[in-house]
Amino acid sequence: MRKVSIVMERFWLVIAIGSLLVVLYIFIAEGIDRRTLQYLIFPALAGSMYAFRHLFRKRMEGKDQE
Repeated sequence: MRKVSIVMERFWLVIAIGSLLVVLYIFIAEGIDRRTLQYLIFPALAGSMYAFRHLFRKRMEGKDQE
């Protein structure tokens, strides 16, 4: 189960970084305005999922050691 958690954690990290790069490209190509700012929700959600998975895994590892 630990390996699955690590894989999912890294998956969300890759998605967060990738979507942030895409959003930055959109900002450069189209400029920053109200329409393009809404794209920031995707890296924010993926980053939140990464943080949740990371904290949850660390908490479970701490309980397993006790």
